[in-house]
Amino acid sequence: MDDKNNAIMESEKCERKLNLAQRLVGALGSEQEKWAQSIIDLGEYLNVVIGDVLLASAFVSYVGPFNKSFRDQIINDNFVGFFQKNNIPMSPSANPLSVLSDEATVAGWNNFGLPPDRVSTENGSILTNSARYSLIIDPQLQGVTWLKKTWESADLKVTRLSNPKMPKIIEFAVEGGQPVLIENMENSIDAVI
Repeated sequence: MDDKNNAIMESEKCERKLNLAQRLVGALGSEQEKWAQSIIDLGEYLNVVIGDVLLASAFVSYVGPFNKSFRDQIINDNFVGFFQKNNIPMSPSANPLSVLSDEATVAGWNNFGLPPDRVSTENGSILTNSARYSLIIDPQLQGVTWLKKTWESADLKVTRLSNPKMPKIIEFAVEGGQPVLIENMENSIDAVI
């Protein structure tokens, strides 16, 4: 009798495993289409990645000081025109933000106070992807608020040129690997910096 009950329990256990395995195979079968499409998309992206990265690096390097209309003119007339003339492959959209940031990053920036308009998002992308330190002209103090919230977790040090302890603050921050924000800079920069 015990053998019969053990055999029935083992049969039910195997049937449950078989049912779960069939469900898994069915679910993975639908994923096959997604993976196949992803492979096609990545293949297409590999064809244009050189131009997209070149456009993004040119964007970071050259368009920072300009307003939206000049930025669009520089990108569309100069950069994209040059790429087309020299047969450099690139995405049809010619959007450097797609290389420099993603939607989740931009949403985080917006949560920290960066305005959601296109120019502010471009400025955030330029600032976070630059190898050099940025000078920000920020009369509405939106950028300063965003920087303070963004770098708060990294123990951002904030100072002004008028602060007599400013050289020491910068010195200790550099030694400790902490970011420094110098507010209210004038037209001339002190040689100490």
